[in-house]
Order: sequence, then structure tokens, then C-alpha cells
Amino acid sequence: MTSEVMIMNRQAVVLAADSAVTYGGGPGSVVTLEAEKILQLGPNMALMVYSRGDVLGRSWSHIAHAFKRAQGDRDFDSVQACADAFFAFIDRNRQLFPEKEEAEELEGLMRAAMLTVLNHARTLRHHAPGEYGDDAAAFEGALDLYRAHLLQDDGGAERANLDVFAELDRDRFYERYAAMLDSLISDALGPFGMQEAIRNKLFDFAYLIITKPAFLEPYAGLVFAGFGESDVFPVYSHYYASILVDGVMKRAHDETTQVGVENGPNAFLRTFAQAEMTHAFLRGIHPYLFDVMASMNMVTNEAASEVALRKAGLDDAAVDAVMSELRDSELLSLSAEFIHTARTISQEEFIDPFIAVVAASGKKQMGETAKALVELNILKSDLHQTQTGVGGEVDVAMISRTGGFEWYAKKS
Repeated sequence: MTSEVMIMNRQAVVLAADSAVTYGGGPGSVVTLEAEKILQLGPNMALMVYSRGDVLGRSWSHIAHAFKRAQGDRDFDSVQACADAFFAFIDRNRQLFPEKEEAEELEGLMRAAMLTVLNHARTLRHHAPGEYGDDAAAFEGALDLYRAHLLQDDGGAERANLDVFAELDRDRFYERYAAMLDSLISDALGPFGMQEAIRNKLFDFAYLIITKPAFLEPYAGLVFAGFGESDVFPVYSHYYASILVDGVMKRAHDETTQVGVENGPNAFLRTFAQAEMTHAFLRGIHPYLFDVMASMNMVTNEAASEVALRKAGLDDAAVDAVMSELRDSELLSLSAEFIHTARTISQEEFIDPFIAVVAASGKKQMGETAKALVELNILKSDLHQTQTGVGGEVDVAMISRTGGFEWYAKKS
């Protein structure tokens, strides 16, 4: 948990972050309020990190400082070139990331994944005992669900393998990690897990966890932002990154945005991690309240329709038949129209005016705005005594073509 904001216009890009960070994953994780999450990578380049705060116990601050020492005062041709150089510095860097520690973390991840499937199987067995004849069938059913999630996204599209693992084919993965996987399977499942069909599925599951752009494991968000030598206006690029496997960091590119270019925005804002209060301010309504209103609109439309049909004298069977038809047509359209209208009002009355102001702002005004947006989430956390991973002082960095990397606000 953390709270971060990035704002860009044609003059500058501004990054703001609280000081809370989580080190490690799972029940042994630790939260501190003194983290450096905005890290200078070059004269005109920065990295902002959120969620998981380390790689094999090395903080992102530690890694970024080591990278900067290795690079010197190098200017990068583009933000993408900076991101590529940063990941190249991490990959197969055995001085910084020893192979023994990498193997231990991978083993921990695989153990946790198998336990997750086991727990899900128990849930399936409890809630659908008629569908699964025994514990073995429930486990295989749960395993198939997880494998399906890794193979396809929520829209049903097939997930491609991550490019960074192009050299890690199944044969190499199985050759390197078969002994470790067999030991885990035997410990967790005994003879059942070592049956050829189940073992093959578990090996496939392990391979998919590593090579697909779905993150079952704790991950970090990495925001690279600034000006490359060839950039007239600022650019940002966002990645998800997690574990080292075969010396290579698992990572997936999310998006890259540049302002001021043809068909691009003149200003841009994105929040990362905890951002409910920021969204409430920007959209004019809290995200949770919007979801409740959309749901209640559907419920009240259905209730009103049913009352009208009964007042018109229709019997129960006729009401049920008409309502079934309405739910698939008119009521669905009414609900969609409500959501569209609400979002249009939010866009025109709140978001567009804010973006217009950002587009015309100087870097210091952008810095103050970004700082205030993060502080909204910290205030909620403090008042409600929730979201313990959000808090501390707010750091704000500005990057402009004329001024390079500058601090607008820095924790003492």
C-alpha cells in the first residue's frame, strides 16, 4: 500500500509519493514510513516505485543508487532507453543478486502458490461438494482454474509469454527447477502429487506463473519519467516487476504516454496504488459511492418495473416473463445510460476543468497540486486509522527540460 501521483504537461513532469513502503511479501512483510520512492536515475530522468519495496531484500533505493553510480551522469536518449538500461543492470547481476538468494525466493513463491491452490480446493470442496467427488478432484479443479487465469485475461484473450523469458523455454525451466518442484510437490501432496498427470499440471502451473504477464506474487510498480535527449516534451513509462528467475527480472510493460505530441494529451495525470480520495476529488464522487449508485439504479429500476406490471393486473407468471425480457433489454439499457450520463458529468464538470488547469500550470504549481492529492489519502488513513501502508511525509520531484531533476518537497 502506498499513495503516488504523476502529473505531466508540456513543461514538466511531477512525481509525488508518500513515505510508506512494504518490504518483503506475505505474512513476514514490514511497513516503514521512511522510504525513498522517487529516485533520480539521470540528469533528466527519475524512477518512482510503489507496492513491494525490495528485490531480494535490496531496496529500490539501493538498486537505483547502484545503477546511477554505474551510469554516471549519462543522459538517456529516451525514457524507454533508461528503463531498458535499468533492467539490463538488474538482469544477471550476481554481485547484487546472488543465485542462492534468488533460488530461495523462487522456492518460497512456488510453495506459496501450491498452498494457495490447496486452500482454494478446500473451499471448492466445501461450497460445491456435489461437483467434486473427493479432495483430489477438488485440487485438480482448483489447479485448472488458476492455470486458466494465467493463460487468459479477464476478457478471454490469450496471454502471450513475457518477452524477457524468451530464452527460458519449458525444457530449460524444468531442467533447472525440477528437483525443487518435485520436493515441494512431494511435501505438499505426497504420492497424489507425484502422479504423472498431476505432476505435469503442477510443472506447467509453475512455468506459467513465471512466464505470463499475470502477477500472483507480490510485485512492484515502476514509473520511469522524464525527458530523453530526443524528447521535446516529457514521457512516462509504467511497468510491473516482481521476482528474479534464471537471473532475469520478471516484468511486464503497462503503458507509455507522452504529452504534447500529435493525437496526444496536453496534460496527463495518473495515480498509483492507494488513490480513493484522489479519485473522489478529481471525479466529484468517491469510486465506492459511484458503484453503489450504479447498483442501486439497476435495483430501483427493476423494482419500479415490477410494481408497475402488478398494478397493471399481470399475474405472477406474466410478471416473471416480462421482467426476464426487460432485464436483457430495456433495464440493461437504462442502467448503461445512467452510468454513461454520470461519467459524462464527472468528465465535463470535474476532470476536464482540472486537466485544463494542469495544462497551463508551471512546475511549482504542479508540484503543490500533486503533493495535495497524495496528502488527501494520507489524511483519510490518519483519520480512519486504516491503510497502514499509507503515510509519512510527501516527497515531490519536478523534471523539466530547462531545470532537469529538482526537488519541490523532500522529507527531512
